[in-house]
Amino acid sequence: WGALYTPKIIVRDGSGDVRKFGWHVRADSPEYREFLEAFLPALRRELAGMGYPDSQVLYHISDEPNDRQEESYRCARDVVLDLLDGCVVIDALSDYSFYQKGLVEHPVPSNNHIQDFLDHGVPDLWVYYCCAQYKDVPNRFFAMPSARNRIMGLLCYLHGIKGFLHWGYNFYNSALSVEHIDPYFCTHGGCAFPSGDPFLVYPGPDGRPYSSVRAEVQRLGLDAMRALQLLEQLTSREHVLSLIYEGQDAPFTFDHYPHSPDYLLSLSRRVHQALAASLP
Repeated sequence: WGALYTPKIIVRDGSGDVRKFGWHVRADSPEYREFLEAFLPALRRELAGMGYPDSQVLYHISDEPNDRQEESYRCARDVVLDLLDGCVVIDALSDYSFYQKGLVEHPVPSNNHIQDFLDHGVPDLWVYYCCAQYKDVPNRFFAMPSARNRIMGLLCYLHGIKGFLHWGYNFYNSALSVEHIDPYFCTHGGCAFPSGDPFLVYPGPDGRPYSSVRAEVQRLGLDAMRALQLLEQLTSREHVLSLIYEGQDAPFTFDHYPHSPDYLLSLSRRVHQALAASLP
């Protein structure tokens, strides 16, 4: 929400647990900067020792900044940027001007705003969807057919998407985490989100999650993307595109694509036959 204030951070000292940072401390406060100077280098060393080098760790400043929050976002970014030198800093971003001004180096637009970034040739794009992406574009709400979930893998292949920022894996709370919910009975975070948005798995025994139909369909979409990538390596991108657009109006965008499950199943058969013919 503009990164005006610090995240909630509890510090344990000799007198017990102290809520040192939160809504009562501005994000550009000298006290917070001093804390980050101690915390971030220690965190990076700890992660590296666990086998996670800087190249495999993603940091972010503030979710979806807009033009009203440019000054506060810039301040929050400047407070931390030198401490993250050599790290990958990404942010969910649907306002192209932030990327244009160099404020967000690795933007992750939502799939209903990504076209502006694609039209400008932004390299190595990621994409995401969440509760707001309900019209035309793919998503995985309960109310949507599975084909609208599975098509995302094909679209990611076509547009060279490098990563998917996943919201709602196991969020079992109401909005703002005011209270816990039981996802077996409450599928919408207390009427805060479309059903199916806040979680993709269900809590199971001993901390092992149960999958969902939506999770399995999403996996099928990613498997299809990998099959297309493999076929491109074995043949050519032109050959893969000819299979994708056979009998279809090209090109496909994130808000214009086939809605029929028959199309996806037919394409899957054609791709598998082409793979079988191309593999040794």
